[in-house]
Amino acid sequence: MEHRWGERVGVDIPVRITGHPFTVRTGRLSNLSVSGAFIRADVDVRPLSRIVVAIELPQRPKSDAPMIPAFVARKLRDGIGIEWCEFKPPAINRLLQSFTARHYRRKRAPAPGALSRRSAPLLKHGG
Repeated sequence: MEHRWGERVGVDIPVRITGHPFTVRTGRLSNLSVSGAFIRADVDVRPLSRIVVAIELPQRPKSDAPMIPAFVARKLRDGIGIEWCEFKPPAINRLLQSFTARHYRRKRAPAPGALSRRSAPLLKHGG
């Protein structure tokens, strides 16, 4: 049963996961929503464990990475499902806005006279 709030967005973002003061693992965010995310990583954590997720953004030093507290909602073979401790953390909200804007720009209608991927084969074969 899903308890997620908001739309899930597919992403591929490197992260660092901290579970104990001196334990840091790397992983990749594979999807993201305002209430949580799925991280592909080889980590040994139990459900309900508190973690901190550092989002590694391009062209930014690791020390500037947004640090977002979360807890483990589920552990799967290829990663962990997490829920943010705060609903819609500011860093996550900015990331989601960025991906939504990028997705919207890609889906805009083609310019008049431009061929779409669907119409080009029809024209090519006389359909």
